[in-house]
Amino acid sequence: MPSIKSLSIRSSFLLFFLCFNMLGTFAQSRIDSLKQELNSKNQENATALLIELCWEYRYHHPDSARIYGYQALKLAREKKEKKFEVEALHNLAVTYEAQGDYKKSLSYNLEALKIRLQLNDDLKTANTLNNIGIAYDELGNFSLSLKYYNQAYSTYKKKKHIEGIAMVSTNLGILFKAHKDYKNVVKYYQEANAIYTKLNQPREVAFTEANLGSVYYYTKQYDSCIYYSLKAQQTFKALNIQQFLPTTYTNAGIGYAALGQTKKALDFLTISVDLNTKYNNRKELAFANIHLAKLMLKLNRLNEATLNATKAVNTAEAIGASKEVMDAKEVLASISERQGKFKEAYELHLAATKIKDSLFQKDKTTLISDYQVRYQTEKKEQQIQSLHQQTTIQKLKIKQKNLWLSIAAFIILAGTLSAYLIYSRRKIKEEARLQAEINKQQEQTTKAVLGAEENERGRIATELHDGVGQLLSTALMNMNGLAEKLQYQSEEEKEKAKNVLKLINESYDEMRSISHQMMPNALLKAGLTSAVKEFVSKIDKDKIKVSLEIIGLRERLNQQVESVLYRVIQETVNNVIKHAQATKLDIQFLKDEDGVAITIEDNGKGFNTNSINDNAGVGLKSMMSRIAFLKGTIDFDSKPGRGTLVAIHIPN
Repeated sequence: MPSIKSLSIRSSFLLFFLCFNMLGTFAQSRIDSLKQELNSKNQENATALLIELCWEYRYHHPDSARIYGYQALKLAREKKEKKFEVEALHNLAVTYEAQGDYKKSLSYNLEALKIRLQLNDDLKTANTLNNIGIAYDELGNFSLSLKYYNQAYSTYKKKKHIEGIAMVSTNLGILFKAHKDYKNVVKYYQEANAIYTKLNQPREVAFTEANLGSVYYYTKQYDSCIYYSLKAQQTFKALNIQQFLPTTYTNAGIGYAALGQTKKALDFLTISVDLNTKYNNRKELAFANIHLAKLMLKLNRLNEATLNATKAVNTAEAIGASKEVMDAKEVLASISERQGKFKEAYELHLAATKIKDSLFQKDKTTLISDYQVRYQTEKKEQQIQSLHQQTTIQKLKIKQKNLWLSIAAFIILAGTLSAYLIYSRRKIKEEARLQAEINKQQEQTTKAVLGAEENERGRIATELHDGVGQLLSTALMNMNGLAEKLQYQSEEEKEKAKNVLKLINESYDEMRSISHQMMPNALLKAGLTSAVKEFVSKIDKDKIKVSLEIIGLRERLNQQVESVLYRVIQETVNNVIKHAQATKLDIQFLKDEDGVAITIEDNGKGFNTNSINDNAGVGLKSMMSRIAFLKGTIDFDSKPGRGTLVAIHIPN
């Protein structure tokens, strides 16, 4: 069900991110005034005026808004005005969010965050953190969304910024609603509603009422769903806030449908579809079409149901809204089943199930690729199985002993019962201690295997450098001396001698390259960031442009953590170079109180992430197993033709 998110608050010339602050006539007058001032001879405030025009056009003409936004961004960068550059990035992110392009919105918000941190403006940084949380929420990344929301919420609490607290509370409510944690949803919505009511802000009160209408549908309080939706609708109409009217019509419509009031449901959902189409609210449009299709199916108007469900699929697929694609295909499956097209119904249901699995089963199965690790793991599993067998035998003995104790209980019931309780308590403690020891041994074994692997890499690299390298160096020196003394009978013999020298030179260079890749000196001496910089510097800049940014990582990490992260980054970058056909590669390190976050993004051809578990190669499996060893997470965000984003997070 649609909910209204609260985005960042604007200061000075930047107002509320999701709210219309002026009535339609006044807004147009404001736009005309800004254009007139921009066309005047005085160009001192040109950047600020372009930013304002971008903001004013953001919802009803987002394409026009971006024209002004890009002009402002270019001008701010030419003048090196960071405060205007960040606001231009912020407004461009809004225009993409308004049209449901959450990946581009996220990209501009992440750029804005870098500058916010440089400018040390805590409140505006919190605003951008909130916007990033929204983008990750819409893209289905719950953990990252919650992380950024909590950072924004903590800052607002620290600064005692009441409106900011209310704004993030609304978004946290929406986030928890997606995970059906309705207790937290109502708590956060009511907190926001109470704040806005106290501040006498009817627009924001209407937003929270619309969201309460949404959540009460899921708690099956349909009367409350309709009441709050219509109440919010009245306020939006009174304030001439047209953009969010479709949400109230959708929520009230499905509330009426749940109560069996079919005619009202049909009227409200039809209006919702028309309004969402008008304002290009694509995700909400898909949602409204899904429920209109369900209603048509209930009325046995199968052709109209098929049309609405198909529109929902097309709209949702265009913006990457996986849940809406899944729901729409389930409706189409039900329609096909009603029509007796059982094969088509089965295929649609199967497609919806696959999407559901990709949405709700994000814990990836980690496979260990190295043979030594496999051997040690299998050995440890055998030991664990043996321990479980011993535990089972022990339990059988305990049961037998308990039988005898039960017989004796007729004579000494009280004493036997006390002894049994004491024994059971000790048994539970022993089992817990045994399990903890097993877990500890597993962790130590994996750690030792990875350490042995790195030691073996170092040994091989050293032997290559000190052994084979010295032999090749000596051979090269001797051949050079011999070539100078030889009397060649022909130019052909001289050319052959040159080719021999060239091959020895190339062999020596290749040996040095392999040695450094296996164990880079920079990783041992200067740490992870230096090693990555050295690795990136060797990439051919004519083939791919690489951007490396490091934030907050001033001290060295644990040696094993550095080694694992270096191998994962090396494998990812090599995959981009070999397979992605990319021209641009961005690598970012971010160290904060939560841990280390690394993102690697390219503009290459992308791939289908749904096939990672089934078709992952040795490289991907190795990356996932290494990150799992560090108790971290690695996520892949990619689609064919849209590039790839790899996000790694290692907790402190």
